[in-house]
Formats: sequence, C-alpha cells, structure tokens
Amino acid sequence: MTVDLLIRIVLAGVLGGLIGLERQMRAKEAGLRTHILVGIGSAMFMVVSKYGFADMLSSDHVALDPSRIAAQVVSGMGFLGAGTIIIQKQVVKGLTTAAGLWVTAAIGLVIGSGMYEIGLYGTVLALLVLETFRRISHLLIGKQHTLLVNLKPKSVPLVLLVLQRERIRYGHIAVVNRDPESGLCELSVEVTLSRRASTGQLYEKVMEVKGVSSLEMM
Repeated sequence: MTVDLLIRIVLAGVLGGLIGLERQMRAKEAGLRTHILVGIGSAMFMVVSKYGFADMLSSDHVALDPSRIAAQVVSGMGFLGAGTIIIQKQVVKGLTTAAGLWVTAAIGLVIGSGMYEIGLYGTVLALLVLETFRRISHLLIGKQHTLLVNLKPKSVPLVLLVLQRERIRYGHIAVVNRDPESGLCELSVEVTLSRRASTGQLYEKVMEVKGVSSLEMM
C-alpha cells in the first residue's frame, strides 16, 4: 500500500511536469517546477484526504468525509492561479497558465485517488490543447499581438486607418498615459496577424504615420 501511494505522488509530479515543461518552453509565468509541485501537493492532499484518517474511523461516534481536504485544493488553486494572471499596460496575461495549473491540480487529485488511466488521459488531453490547438489557432485565425504606440493624440485615427488598409483585425483599443510635457499618449491595440502578414511591413507603415514616436509589439 505504501509503495502504491509513493508511486501515485511521483507519477502526479511527472505528469504535472510535462504540462509545466510546455509552459516553460513558452516562457510563461509558471513553469516546470511550479507544475511539479502542484501535482505532488495535490496528490498528497488526496492521499491524506482518502487514507490519512483511517485510524480514527475505529473510534465511536466518528464519521469523516474523505473528500473534505481534497475539495479545498480546488478553491485553493484559485489563489495560485490568480498569481499567474497579470495586467500589464491594459493587457491581461496568464489566463492559460492559470488554467494549466488548475488542470494540473485536478490531475494530481485523480492520480492520488488511484485513477491512473484518467490522470494519464487528462495529461495527454491538456498537452494536446496547449500545443496542437495553439498551432491550429495560429494557422486558421492568426497570432495575437498587442501594439503599444507612443504618438500624438490626433494620430490615433491615422494608425487605426493603417490597420484597416493592411486588413489587420484589431480588437480592444485603449489610450493611456498622456504626457503633458511632450503631448504624447500611448495607444494600446490588440491585433491578430495571419501567417502571411509581415510584422516588419506593419512596423514601417505605422512608423510612417505623422505624430508616431515609437512602436512596440508584444
């Protein structure tokens, strides 16, 4: 029994590490070590929740809920996931990594409970979504970027006109951080670039707009 529980904890860490490796290769907020620790911790919580109080059950008038501790992992992961979500210059990042941590915790709970097949299946499915679906999304829809443009306020419509002429889809638009001394503001635009779109050509077109000081693509 002890050997089986140790195998569960190690396996949960290994499966969590596979997801973490994919995230670290993408230079995301939570990487290999974080996902391994989440997998190990979740498996240990499940083991304790399921088997840790077996000696108490022999006592009179004692009734335990074997899912009570494991259930707290689900809510507790919300705090850890929130730590990977950042808002930088009106752009929200880290949602996929937070979801990956949440799935890793679920895999740890599943492995800790002894359902090896479900844990392995969940890991393969998570990696499929993170990697394969990312490529499909970039192929069919395009890759999302955020343009940060320092420019004169009157040049904002001109930059948007350039995006329309280049047939580049754009979404959320925000104008922030106006500098009274220089008269410049910062335009943040979420754009979707297809594989055929040239980032170099887009950079040149935007910089040609009168009043544009600098351009950064994230």
